[in-house]
Amino acid sequence: MENICYRRGMAGRPSGVEWTSELIRLEIAVWDRVNARLQESHALPLAFFEPLHVISRAREDSVRVGDLARSLRITVGGTSKLVDRIEEAGLIARRPDPDDRRASRVALTTAGKRKLTAAVKSYEAEVAAILTGVLSPEEQRQMSGYASRLLTSIDRTDAT
Repeated sequence: MENICYRRGMAGRPSGVEWTSELIRLEIAVWDRVNARLQESHALPLAFFEPLHVISRAREDSVRVGDLARSLRITVGGTSKLVDRIEEAGLIARRPDPDDRRASRVALTTAGKRKLTAAVKSYEAEVAAILTGVLSPEEQRQMSGYASRLLTSIDRTDAT
């Protein structure tokens, strides 16, 4: 395979198109690698892992479907369909929201908790395989901080 230099032509400050295109390709490449690892090791697609992980981090033992949609940055309709598929797999359970009869909440099942716990280890191992030797722990912290800042800024802009 030809070694591609992604930074070619980016001397000085890269254009927004150039660096965000690289960021998007990076996200796709990382998604593909992590998804393959989770599928191979746990028969769990990354599209299922992400909602399970969000639900596991909730302050309560469950989240509203609409809140899950916002966290995943997908539509409520898309989230509802995804929740249906994960529920069919036995990893989450949907129940009425006691505070809002129009809404439902989703919680991890025992099987979902077990599957997520095992999958987190594989996810972390795959990310480490991608990052180790390329970015130092400090650079990884910086990247995480940049991503968080950008997402927070987008959330604030979208809210206004």
